[in-house]
Amino acid sequence: MKNSENRAIEAHCAAKLRALRRSKGLTLHECENLSHGEFKAVVLGSYERGTRAISLARLDRLAELFEVPLQYFFGEKVQQASSSDDGLIFDLRRIRRITLDSEKLSSVKRYLNTIARKRSDWNGEVMSLRHSDSAVLGLICELEAEELYRELRMAGFLFASEVSGQRSL
Repeated sequence: MKNSENRAIEAHCAAKLRALRRSKGLTLHECENLSHGEFKAVVLGSYERGTRAISLARLDRLAELFEVPLQYFFGEKVQQASSSDDGLIFDLRRIRRITLDSEKLSSVKRYLNTIARKRSDWNGEVMSLRHSDSAVLGLICELEAEELYRELRMAGFLFASEVSGQRSL
């Protein structure tokens, strides 16, 4: 039984890895280039097919490369819980690297930093907000929900919805 459970977990991670790469529109060779040769195309393909075992350390490095939390590869519980009220999922790691020209987006960044100090969400890499919390962002930015969502996505603030399967606002 334990062997079949292990295979199921490995197959799940392999499928999630392939789906993630494809959602980013990358080929195996582009991933090799993106990683500066750390992940050879043939090895990454083997991980995706499940024909080669991957250590947690390597999976963590891939999560970093693709800018997703390591938890992305394990189950659906986080995604189901966060999508239940159509909130927003912010990619804090990406937001830290963005230089902002927009005062509205600077306000969003300050708002998120305030919340981050009060709680911890995936070790400060991803933060989810309930719909009611994200409505406050609309008020702060003086934007309608769809316009706010569009600006946040264009600025790279939101965790890739095609990865999380979440439709925000």
